[in-house]
Amino acid sequence: MKNKLKNSFLLLILTSTLYAQELPHFNSYMFNQFLYNPASGGMYDADFNASVGSRLQWAGTDGAPITGFAWADHRFKKNSMSVGVMAIYDSYGARSNTEFAGNFTYILRLTNKLKLSFGLRAGFGSYGFDGSKLTVFDTDDPLAMSYRNNYPKFGGGVQLYGRKFYVSLGFPDLAAIGAKASPADVDKNFFQKNKNFSLLGGYRFKISDGFGLYPNAKLHYFPGNINSSVRADVSLLVEITDYFWAGANYGSLGNAALMAGTFISSRFRFMYAYEFYAKSKAIRGVAFNVHEINLMVQLDDLFARKSKEVIVTE
Repeated sequence: MKNKLKNSFLLLILTSTLYAQELPHFNSYMFNQFLYNPASGGMYDADFNASVGSRLQWAGTDGAPITGFAWADHRFKKNSMSVGVMAIYDSYGARSNTEFAGNFTYILRLTNKLKLSFGLRAGFGSYGFDGSKLTVFDTDDPLAMSYRNNYPKFGGGVQLYGRKFYVSLGFPDLAAIGAKASPADVDKNFFQKNKNFSLLGGYRFKISDGFGLYPNAKLHYFPGNINSSVRADVSLLVEITDYFWAGANYGSLGNAALMAGTFISSRFRFMYAYEFYAKSKAIRGVAFNVHEINLMVQLDDLFARKSKEVIVTE
């Protein structure tokens, strides 16, 4: 009972620092730009791409944050547009948030090596608070009552990219109730609800045949956050082309991560990341370690019609 109360108390205090609950944080963002920018659809070499991932934060702590996602996009053969879908589930303590959205991306070819894309996203979400998961002294306390808010979600973005680099500005939820919403947000007008902005970029440097360096950066801006409105992450990966990669990520919240991934085959890529917080050492008996996994599949000609063989006989 003592440990349960301690964990609940810590979660109550630290949820104010969970900026990732508004735009979910993943160390594999350089392979999942689609989560943060609708304009990232169709940017990969394959015509069809899909990715699923899960983030287990503060493993071993009661009510610890859990985030999961799945997305898929298909680029048409003329490479001028892409359509996709996305789903995100996020929970911590008594709070949970689920979102579903459809995505459309228009791709403008500037040169043979340079593309500019514009994306739009629309969907809906459901944010809830389950008071039954709390131990309360006053069952009539409004802070402990259960409720659920359903809301629309609209967003967009723009991205400039080529084979070796990308620069991306996304605003995936220009109009939505954020994951920290309360019943009071229901009375806010369309433009007063929480909004998030995301800036991402990366470049592939070739060291030699088969080896390369892949630095990336991610900046999230959360207007109106009571603690900090900005979160930044920088990453560096070392790649063995089409075989293996490994690297590290460091964030402005003091979080660091070690990452590694491998190509299971030419179509499947698997990644694992272990994230830790140096500040957690100040809280005895609590480990805020994070485990993250990601599986991505890339396919060509998935929806292509098979030509029928015609046999002519005399």
